[in-house]
Amino acid sequence: MKIFFTSLTLLGIIFWLANCKVPTKSAAVVSDPYAESRGKHVAAINLLIKGREQVSVDSVFQNLKVLGGFPAENLVFAMDKWAQALGVDCSHCHNTGNWASDEKPQKEIARQMVNMGELINAELRKIPGLKSERPTVNCITCHRGALKPALRMQ
Repeated sequence: MKIFFTSLTLLGIIFWLANCKVPTKSAAVVSDPYAESRGKHVAAINLLIKGREQVSVDSVFQNLKVLGGFPAENLVFAMDKWAQALGVDCSHCHNTGNWASDEKPQKEIARQMVNMGELINAELRKIPGLKSERPTVNCITCHRGALKPALRMQ
């Protein structure tokens, strides 16, 4: 059951991230200093999973403790978007020489944040009268491209 809700939440996050536009203070294009680095890692991982993109993520990647039950290519996409939402590159949470490693505490924090997002989203769905049919919070809801979430409106 947890895999089902995790998959639904992840798919909702992926859909939202793919379709959202983050408002900026000006019309100027916001620079992403980690886009190139993330792009290289995403391309390398996509090469590693070539031919297995639609295989369950649990069968393609190792040491998944929170996510599972969806196609492997979705994880690569989601991780890229989550890193973008936090304004970091892959090496913030991962040892990029050993993706399965848990040596970085940020990886466990990210897992706990996914769990927190699932809990919040479950509670949001219980609130009657919300204008959204599928209310969703995710990384970008709070982080807005910065590692430390905003504590007040600017």
